[in-house]
Amino acid sequence: MAVSMEIRLFGKIMAQVEGIAHTTPMNVQQLMEAAYDLGSYPFSLRYHGSALGYEVATLDGIAAQSGSDADSYLFWALYINGELSSTGIDRTVIDDGDVIAWNYQGYSDQEFDGTRHEEIRDRMLAR
Repeated sequence: MAVSMEIRLFGKIMAQVEGIAHTTPMNVQQLMEAAYDLGSYPFSLRYHGSALGYEVATLDGIAAQSGSDADSYLFWALYINGELSSTGIDRTVIDDGDVIAWNYQGYSDQEFDGTRHEEIRDRMLAR
């Protein structure tokens, strides 16, 4: 029983971690901890309150960042089997065989409008 994880920069696969042991139940935060214990990819988290949960703030030294306008928000988006996750990593439960992908990308209204990422972006820009 195993899960794999991809790390992408603007859609291009930069790294792949295969054979991360899966336990039931397991959320993405636990998966990230297991991958780290294998010697892979340090990460840090940012908590966005009980409604939004935890998000990856940095992965392998690359940090989420925001400029002075909505178009300059770059972040780690979580995809499960090619679908954007609608929950934080502490609430996203994964199944054996899932492919977890982290894509460092810019915010676009077309993809993220009305999602939890819009609220997170707005909070980041308000600082």
